Amino acid sequence: MIKGPMTGYRVIDLSRYGPGRYCTMLLADYGAEVITIEAPRVDSSLPAFLTDDTLPRYLAFNRNKKSMALDLKQEKGCEVVLKLISTADVLLEGFRPGVTSKLGLDYTTLKKINSRLIYCSLSGFGQDGPYSMRPGHDLNYMGFSGMLSLTGPENGPPTIIGCQIADLLGGFCQTTMAILMALLEREKSGQGQFVDLAILDGLVHALWVQGVKYLVTGDIPQKGQDITNGLSAGYNIYETMDGQYLTLGCFEPWFWERLCRLIGREDFIKYQYASGEKREEIFDVFRNIFKSKTRGDWLGLLEKEDIPCGPVNDLSQTFKDPQIIHRAMVLEGKHPTLGIMKQLGLPLKFSRTPGAVDSPPPSYGQHTEQILHELGFSEFIIKDLRRRKCIE
Repeated sequence: MIKGPMTGYRVIDLSRYGPGRYCTMLLADYGAEVITIEAPRVDSSLPAFLTDDTLPRYLAFNRNKKSMALDLKQEKGCEVVLKLISTADVLLEGFRPGVTSKLGLDYTTLKKINSRLIYCSLSGFGQDGPYSMRPGHDLNYMGFSGMLSLTGPENGPPTIIGCQIADLLGGFCQTTMAILMALLEREKSGQGQFVDLAILDGLVHALWVQGVKYLVTGDIPQKGQDITNGLSAGYNIYETMDGQYLTLGCFEPWFWERLCRLIGREDFIKYQYASGEKREEIFDVFRNIFKSKTRGDWLGLLEKEDIPCGPVNDLSQTFKDPQIIHRAMVLEGKHPTLGIMKQLGLPLKFSRTPGAVDSPPPSYGQHTEQILHELGFSEFIIKDLRRRKCIE
């Protein structure tokens, strides 16, 4: 059993997708007992990663958890959840607003059973407002937030980002922080509370540079007008002789000065934020210079001068990187079907209460009967629930 900082807390996960499931997996990695309530697999509308225990997206979200297969559309299924709630510290749900009320699993109902319950509702747009009932996914929220307008080639169209920034930054991170804050406050007050989390809210809050700049000045940020999105040649991406790419992170003027001296262009030092023709001249020089050597050669030279730099890795390179390996961000574990399986490591390093990967992602409904027995359901009632297809 994991003896992490979340040990002793029970979390009920009613979410279906990455932002919620990744949050509860992190809590499980650090000791929380997480019970995921799976929808019946007779529902053909479910995406494949919710119906196949061996697909990467199922594996990615479910380690260290317990799995119950429970039909919440049946009254008996909701009755099981109500019994669980009396033992729970946290409930996380990701339905559209109003769904849990129809099920009788809304906060108003559940706080009567457990006044210490932290109830988190995670949705795209929040529980109220003109967009609250809209469907949406990562790309939609990115578009609403304005982040896509700052992403992509300077004179080109917006670009899809290669990972789920909205789900992670607006969903997973905000939800995890909110749960921990609410649990911390409960230590003082002894009371639970309702937490309304919107992915879009989290993205807008993350506009801590460009967003604040617009609110203060009224100027609409554009690609290529800020150091974080391509203004400076010293904070950019370059192709090298071998067709690879590297990054430069010369934000501070002293790093920019070192870079200019390294490439023999001291005359550029006073033009870190040049515009117009001078900016284009500097970019042309930089593009040509960095194509004159391999990426490995350039990284060696840049590192020797203590200039912020790095490779643009593909994932095969990322997971072989010595820093990633040293920090144990790649782990191996045994899966009952897949055998030895590599997986992502734990990002938070605690000196006394480290997390761990204690168990692989459970098979669908693996813990249903075990948890029902713990809740006091008799064998007769469990068989009846199975006959009704309320559990699987």
